[in-house]
Amino acid sequence: MTLELAKLKIVKFLLDINIKIGRRLAFYHAKYSAGEEVEEVMQRQKFDLRGMNDRMKNVMIHDQDIIDKRWEICKGCEFLTEKNRCEKCGCFMKMKTRVATVACPIGKWDKEYNFMEGKSTNGSQPVVK
Repeated sequence: MTLELAKLKIVKFLLDINIKIGRRLAFYHAKYSAGEEVEEVMQRQKFDLRGMNDRMKNVMIHDQDIIDKRWEICKGCEFLTEKNRCEKCGCFMKMKTRVATVACPIGKWDKEYNFMEGKSTNGSQPVVK
């Protein structure tokens, strides 16, 4: 009986290691393959809202002036990488500047919309009604 118990513990241990390695591999795969997909979308400069769910549409900024202002601030930031990612939060900033419910991780620009309160914070109209 003790040999069977030892075998079960070994199998459980190996399965746990396998799961941890699989999760880590999935994380790195998503991290590095996402960059290519985001770059492809950003090069087209067109976002097809038909494919987004309503929840995502409701947090997108539709005022190009706000998007441009945020992006200009990001372009001058010391934490922006060559691939347009922020070294502080790891986000793709050309996408993040279009989302109303987020702010710059170091406070250079604020969020435009408070999701929990359901209202804009800077007087703009960042959401689709």
